[in-house]
Amino acid sequence: TTHQILLTSIPRDYYIQLHGTTGLHDKLTHAGIYGIDKSVETVEDLFDTDINYYVKVNFSTLIKVVDVIGGIDVYSDASFSPWTDRSVYIKKGTMHMNGKTALAFARERHAYQEGDRHRVKNQQDVLTAIMNKMLSSKTLISKYDSLLNTLEGSFQTNMNTGDLTSLIKKQINTMPKWDIQSQSVNGKDSSNYTYSYPSQKLYVMEPDMSTVNTASSKIKEVLDAK
Repeated sequence: TTHQILLTSIPRDYYIQLHGTTGLHDKLTHAGIYGIDKSVETVEDLFDTDINYYVKVNFSTLIKVVDVIGGIDVYSDASFSPWTDRSVYIKKGTMHMNGKTALAFARERHAYQEGDRHRVKNQQDVLTAIMNKMLSSKTLISKYDSLLNTLEGSFQTNMNTGDLTSLIKKQINTMPKWDIQSQSVNGKDSSNYTYSYPSQKLYVMEPDMSTVNTASSKIKEVLDAK
């Protein structure tokens, strides 16, 4: 309605209560052990909001998306060889990335003092670059059928094809500009027992609830079209 997109990132090791559990908190990433619904419901609890749709992707999804749209231009504030793929080299500055490079860039945390905190920023930059390229090109977005065929089997979603097609056709018909903003929640490094692995302490990130409350408020503002 308002053509706003708010990307909200949560560190994978965020130490929170998994939905429907009692006792020990757990890493957010461990919610996936119990299925997509558990992940969705846990994030809903964290931000006190409803999540209508989800899309679950994997590494190959990102590679395929970036390659099928002809690559993306992303700014890197450092030069490095990614820990996960030494055959790739990231140059400081704006760089044209294919799918393989974009994935290595989005996964990197070892090259940064801030670790995972910087990684979520890179992930948001990659997502923003993909969306900006797709949403600004009627030629690209008109090829959504071939894009979905390319991605078949590499993602899961609860959005039906009719709803997805309706949104895409609306974009094609009017080609509005989108305001894409991003935010992330933060916390402090710690070690604690978890719900999924109660017998040993693991690295976790204790939430800074002021950042969670701020993020929740911004989400509500977008949903309320403010």
